[in-house]
Formats: sequence, C-alpha cells, structure tokens
Amino acid sequence: MLSRLATNIYSKDTRFVYELIQNAEDNEYTRAEADGTELYLSFSMYPDRIVLESNEDGFGEDHVKAICSTGESTKTVAQGYIGEKGIGFKSVFKVAKKVHIQSGPFSFSFEHTRGSSDDGLGMVTPLDEDYHDLPEGVHTRITLTLLDPSNFEQRVQDLLNVPDTLLLFLTKLNVLRINTYPQNGSATETKFTRFADDDDNSEIITKTTTIDGNSTEENHHFYVIRKEINNLPRDEARKYTNQATVVLAFPVDEDDEPIIKQQHVFAFLPLRLAGFAVC
Repeated sequence: MLSRLATNIYSKDTRFVYELIQNAEDNEYTRAEADGTELYLSFSMYPDRIVLESNEDGFGEDHVKAICSTGESTKTVAQGYIGEKGIGFKSVFKVAKKVHIQSGPFSFSFEHTRGSSDDGLGMVTPLDEDYHDLPEGVHTRITLTLLDPSNFEQRVQDLLNVPDTLLLFLTKLNVLRINTYPQNGSATETKFTRFADDDDNSEIITKTTTIDGNSTEENHHFYVIRKEINNLPRDEARKYTNQATVVLAFPVDEDDEPIIKQQHVFAFLPLRLAGFAVC
C-alpha cells in the first residue's frame, strides 16, 4: 500500500498547490464565520520553504487519523486534509522533504524523500514537534521544507499560475493570498478577494498586489450561474455524495458587456484552458 501511494504521487504533475487549496475548501470555518472575518488561505514562498496559513477551525483527533491514512478518503469523518483519493495532501512530497503541521492542540511532522529506504512510511508516520505560538487569527499552519531549494523560481511559478478565477468555483474560501519572499529582490504580496452579490448573480475578483509597500488593485467582473445536480450515479471517486454543483462564470466588463476570451474548465481542480470563449 505504501509503495503504491508513493508511485501514485510521483506519477502526477505538480498539482500540490491545488490539492492544498481543495483541502482548505473542504475544512470548517465556524469560528471565522461567527466573527464575520474573511475565510482565507495564504501561501508564503521562501527560498527554503512554503508556509500555508488559514483560519479554518483546526485539527481534531479524527483529522490527524485522516491525514495519516494510506487508503481511501475518510471525508465522511473529516472533511478535507487528505484529498478525494487519500493521496491529495501527500502530493506535497512532490516538492517537500518535510511537512510540519500545527493546528488545534497538535504539532507534528512527516518526513519523506523520494528514493529513501522508508518506502513511503515517512508520509504516514507523525513525529512530535515543538508547539509555537501562531499569529492571531491563524488556526492552522503547514510548513513545507523544500526538497530542492534551487527550484525556488519554479515553485514561485507554481503559485503564480493559480488562476484568479479559482475563487469563483469555491463555496467557502473567499480570500487567497500568494506571497513570495526571495533571498534577493523585492517581496511581492498578492491577495485575491471574491465579492458576491446574490441578488443579481454578479461577482467580482479583486487582485491587490503589494511590492515594497506600494499597492495596485485590479477588479475582474463575472456573471455567475450555479446549479446543484442531485441523484447522480454512484462513482467510486465520489462515493460519499451523489450531488454536484455546476458553475458557469461569464467574464464581463463594468458595464456588464461580455468579454470574449479563453477560460479554464474546473473539475475540483483547474484542468486546462479548453478553448471555450466563455465558461
């Protein structure tokens, strides 16, 4: 089972960013919602590590068991953390050799390097880590120690290539932050925020970019239609639900005139630019 898990991870392309976003989307945010704060996930890229932070509720015992699983998804017990096929979270080992998770009362890590003698055991065996104070409002922090720091620029591109339209197809997260802190050069902090008006189906993605304390802002407008489909046939990949939501997002200008350009097609993760002028 462990060797098959490692094989499945390394046969995939670099989708770890989207897997982590999907897992964050599946989590619960009851405390943040009660406080009326933004539901967010942030990626901070440093030369030797990637740090994820969010204000989701935090890990419980079931979540720890789920993230140590090698088999099928346990989303009936704990939403998120491990991905639909039980290997989603572990795709981080495509780029990381150590993963430190601090959430709720837990602080632990996994260590695994491709080709190591542990045959994948390090991906599912938690190691105790010292507990550190988290910034106010941060309930979960995941630190990925990079396998190859020389690939910093590639990892930056992995983050920057996330389509800003991704937020339109999520139901919980309304803020995504992507920050890069190179060893030499200026730090760049980018914030994507989704604003929705349910009365007229209009939504806006605001992109705020800050470099050396100077900020610029772009607004992208969309007309969004959502339709829930029920009683779908059983599917082994989605065995715990028979529902799905189809979302169509049409880019428009400030005067609600259509903008004709290629759009991404999403199926839990962004697939590709499919050639559709609108989607």
